[in-house]
Amino acid sequence: MQNQSDDQPIASAYRSICQHANPQRSLRSILLTLAGIVSFTVASARADFTETFSNGSDDGDWHLTNNPDRLLVIELKGGHPGAYLRGQVADPAPTWYVPLFTPHTHFTGDFAGRGIESVSCDIKIFSGIEVPDRAVTLLVQTTFGSGDASQGVQAYYIGTDISKLPKSWKKYAFPVHGDSFTVPDGWVVLRGDGSSGGDVDWRRLMRSVETIGFMLGKPGFAYPALNLWDLGLDNVTISNRDRGGP
Repeated sequence: MQNQSDDQPIASAYRSICQHANPQRSLRSILLTLAGIVSFTVASARADFTETFSNGSDDGDWHLTNNPDRLLVIELKGGHPGAYLRGQVADPAPTWYVPLFTPHTHFTGDFAGRGIESVSCDIKIFSGIEVPDRAVTLLVQTTFGSGDASQGVQAYYIGTDISKLPKSWKKYAFPVHGDSFTVPDGWVVLRGDGSSGGDVDWRRLMRSVETIGFMLGKPGFAYPALNLWDLGLDNVTISNRDRGGP
């Protein structure tokens, strides 16, 4: 059973987009199928938010898979520090993601209006597949409320290389610049039909982010599906630009 991928909804939609854009490569995991917009309003001035999973909290309802038979539990100790979210998934490129219909979460909504500047998280890899060309990638997607990935826009930023899997907790940070009028350096934008996106697509996406995910892999690469991943997630942080205020 471990050589068969679990159903990651966040993966299936984005996989089809990347295969369309480059049929010579197979993306095995990424962003979920979506069906609506979740909006969240944050006060002006700086309002960073960090989910530490303490006291049973899970803003974003973070998942690795929608398979109910897989482990997904908040552990009370062993995190970075304290509590953390632990999950298991059989997938070549596992992705921690925020499911659709997650109400009132800090991790989706109007990134442009809120001036979202960066997103980060801590991940621990208890077990997984060590192969070349693996990195932690931030994925952002919208379907503009349609639930159809082909009608939406996706973007990704490839971060730290993990071809040699870290043994301990490690922080992964990504610049976003949600209020930028142009695609920021390092980001790749794709339209739902697989074609390359531009500045207008970036601005539309940043105004209505429906889901984000941290993928242990690079878009467009095919990774082996050999066994189960066992992962920890902690200190998921979203930061907005300090614009002053009271």
